[in-house]
Amino acid sequence: MIKKLKSREKKKKPRERFKVSRFKFVKKNKKERKQSKRMSPLHNMSIGWKYGAAFIFIFILLFLSTVLIGWSIQESQRSVEQLERRGDRAVFVTELSAQIQAKALSANTYSQFWNQTHYDDYMEASEEVNQLLDYLGGELNNHTQEALYQEVLDNNYELDEMFEEDIADAMDEPENVMSIYSNRFNNLASSTSLYLEYLRDSILEERDEALDDAHSAQMLAQTVLYSAMLVSFVIGVVLFLLISRHVSKHLKSVVTVSDQIASGDLTVESVSYQGKDEIGRLASSMDKMRLNLTQMIDQIKQTSNLVNTQSEDLNQSADDVRQGTEQIAATMEELSSGTETQANAASDLAGTMKAFAEKIQSINTSGETISTSTSNVLDETHSGNEYMNRSIEQMGSIDAIVKQAVSKVSGLDDESKQISKLVGVIKDIADQTNLLALNAAIEAARAGESGKGFAVVADEVRKLAEQVGESVVDITEIVNRIQLESKAVSEALEKGYKEVAQGTEDIHATGVRFEAIEKAIHNMTDHVNSVMSGLEELASDSESVNDSVQEIASISEESAAGVEETSASAEEASSSMEEVSTGSKTLRKSAAELDQLVKQFKI
Repeated sequence: MIKKLKSREKKKKPRERFKVSRFKFVKKNKKERKQSKRMSPLHNMSIGWKYGAAFIFIFILLFLSTVLIGWSIQESQRSVEQLERRGDRAVFVTELSAQIQAKALSANTYSQFWNQTHYDDYMEASEEVNQLLDYLGGELNNHTQEALYQEVLDNNYELDEMFEEDIADAMDEPENVMSIYSNRFNNLASSTSLYLEYLRDSILEERDEALDDAHSAQMLAQTVLYSAMLVSFVIGVVLFLLISRHVSKHLKSVVTVSDQIASGDLTVESVSYQGKDEIGRLASSMDKMRLNLTQMIDQIKQTSNLVNTQSEDLNQSADDVRQGTEQIAATMEELSSGTETQANAASDLAGTMKAFAEKIQSINTSGETISTSTSNVLDETHSGNEYMNRSIEQMGSIDAIVKQAVSKVSGLDDESKQISKLVGVIKDIADQTNLLALNAAIEAARAGESGKGFAVVADEVRKLAEQVGESVVDITEIVNRIQLESKAVSEALEKGYKEVAQGTEDIHATGVRFEAIEKAIHNMTDHVNSVMSGLEELASDSESVNDSVQEIASISEESAAGVEETSASAEEASSSMEEVSTGSKTLRKSAAELDQLVKQFKI
């Protein structure tokens, strides 16, 4: 009845644990849902992608900076090109002014000497002026310069017209008319040179403005370059610091949890990180390992308590059986002494009956002695019968106790097999933990410098798994020894049970024979009484009495042999109970050692 109540309590405990764990699981899911709402997409990115995103962002900034710098350089290049073109225009204007002066000089020289060479010089200078004017016409870009250019162009046209119509045809004209033409020509050439001087000043002003623009473009390019480099550097440093702080913070929490688990504290809360990156997967694996270790240690603790209780019960039963066998052995010794006395008395009675047959004539005188002897024999036989009945009851008790011990040892053997299965489960969990530590070490090696701390944690987890594996090997050896001891005890108990059963049957046979002896002695008493009443009847029945006495002697000897066998069986049962007691003590010690190992963990 007590065992049934214990089994019901054991069946209730897992349900209670399931309710508590389910309540914790619901609270945990609510907490995870709240955290998942606040979780940013950064948590779902791997650490490599986080740093990669930072590099990509910095590269984008550098690309934008390069674009801005390229634009600034193009603007500076454009300003330099404009400066070069304006410098060329200033040179062309200066050369144009010189050609105009050359035309005026050639015209004046021709008007004085009327030499064809001077005429050709004028025409060559005029052609050069026209080419320069054509080039400058496409390079001017404001109204002032275009107006000055138009004045120069008109004056040049008038100079050529004046040279062709007035000076070239005035060879026969008076000197004063020639002087008028020369003065008009020189004045117009001077006016044209003045216009060209204005045009050159305007072009030089534009060149100065272009120089200022080029200098400003260079300063802008330098400013953009330095600003872009500074901004890219600052943003890159800030991004790397934020990412490193994010990774280091959550890695520290994972390392803290793993250190507490390694120290045996399984009550530590799980890591509150719901990302899908390497840290999230590591936190999830650490939480699963903690839950599996908690369940495993809880089951080991329950099994240890059960083994401890069963070993105590077995030890108590073995003590009871041992005490019973000792009492049976003492009773058998007393019974053996009584049966030996009875056998001796039967032998003496046989001699007496033989003498009675030989001395049939003296029976009458010794009848009183014979009557007294038969009364004593009847009393001894009655006592022997009572001892035999008590021996039968004791053998029945021994039979029940040995049968109960065999049943308990068989149950112990089944429980030890369950422990072997549990040890196999623990070994599988230890192997999986070792494989998880190896995978974690590989991931830490891939992470490089940022994974060194995690590699240390993975190494500690691997060492813990190896320690658990070594403990599993020790537990397996202990359980195997317990199974061997329980098997040996079970075999010894079964052998003792068979011997006790055989002894019980022998004692029953001895009791039957004692009843026959008692009946025969009663018959002998009746015969003695009949002898006392009539010697003739006693003489005729002396042979029958002699046969009965011989049968009593043989039965007594058989009873003595059966009692000796029963005593030997009781001694064997006692030694077997000693072995059972020793095995139960060893089992209890092993259960205590297992309980000490389990107490190293906090659940």
